[in-house]
Amino acid sequence: MDAILMSLMAALNERLLINVYQRDTDDFYTGYVQILGQNSVILATYSDAGIADGSVLIAFNAIDQVEFAGDDLDNMSFRIAVAEDEHFLSIHNQEAPLKFNPKTSLLPQLAKQVQASGQMVMVILADDDAYLEGQITALADDRFTLAVFNKFNYTDVRYLQVDFSDVLVIEFQGLDLYLETLLVKQRDQLKHVRTELHQNDGQLPAIFRDAQVNQAVVSVMPKDREDQFYVGTVRAINDEVVVLSLKDRASQFGGYAVIRFTAIQSVITASDYLQTMAFYQKWDEANHFTQQPVLNADREFEGGPDLLPQIISEAANFGQVLRIRIAGEDDHLLGYPSDVNDTTFTLNLIEAETGDQVPIRFDQILELAFGHIYSYLQEAQLNSRD
Repeated sequence: MDAILMSLMAALNERLLINVYQRDTDDFYTGYVQILGQNSVILATYSDAGIADGSVLIAFNAIDQVEFAGDDLDNMSFRIAVAEDEHFLSIHNQEAPLKFNPKTSLLPQLAKQVQASGQMVMVILADDDAYLEGQITALADDRFTLAVFNKFNYTDVRYLQVDFSDVLVIEFQGLDLYLETLLVKQRDQLKHVRTELHQNDGQLPAIFRDAQVNQAVVSVMPKDREDQFYVGTVRAINDEVVVLSLKDRASQFGGYAVIRFTAIQSVITASDYLQTMAFYQKWDEANHFTQQPVLNADREFEGGPDLLPQIISEAANFGQVLRIRIAGEDDHLLGYPSDVNDTTFTLNLIEAETGDQVPIRFDQILELAFGHIYSYLQEAQLNSRD
């Protein structure tokens, strides 16, 4: 603990960008130390895209390691510089800053201020794998009451008594929680809808075509990927694949995904979460927050039999980075294509130190993602090395 405290003190005094790794998980936060308290620290955090995005309180006993240098921090420093230079959209500094006295415990101070403002927070507790989002509605000397809000299921209404000693992490402010705060202000108007789930029983092409005509947002669950799903609108379709214009967690444009029908487990056309995303989308549109300025959300696709080869060919021409999952492989491949012909292409991996090249047939592709903010950043970083 002394080593962790000394590391955090150095990061505060020298204003160093750091990674703070948590115990018993692979999760970590990247940011700058704002306040160093008696038993916890508050970081000003950044998203994976290098965007300033809220803050987090982390209890000392939840910290496994503090990292000052390494490839990940080098990459994040590059992304932060790009985000600032390209004026990536952010709500940083749009919310009233919270005030803390480092000489007293930070957690009660945070709880009091977010209770007064009614803003949403995300809480991680000891001995609980759940990430709880909600509002602090009552406060005592050693505990608070959390009114849990489940954006995936509006019928999940709970009030939890949380002891300060059980709190490992509290995230606050940031875009996702800001939008959720706005949503919860209309909680009395939120109506639960029955989830409409369609299994992959041969009817998916018709469902996707109907969604395309109605510009409806759908949620797509790939096979063997229980922890992953895509949300977006249908941009093109043929007999084998569908192209989605994706939405990220804030309902901003999240690039494109091509998914083979045989790789889809199910499609959801109505749910509470899709209602949540629709609310976020309305706010994004009203506040000109729909996409980062360097992205293209208006790309057109032709739905013929050459849909997939055309996408790969264009990516090769423009040096685009692709994220691909192929049959027989559990992990995604990240790289840029070259040597495209009628049936195959070469993927030049960008995370391999040896510069590996992988030959891929079009019919091997199960999922393909491109045109999102992370591919833009990866392309920018590759170009910076030339």
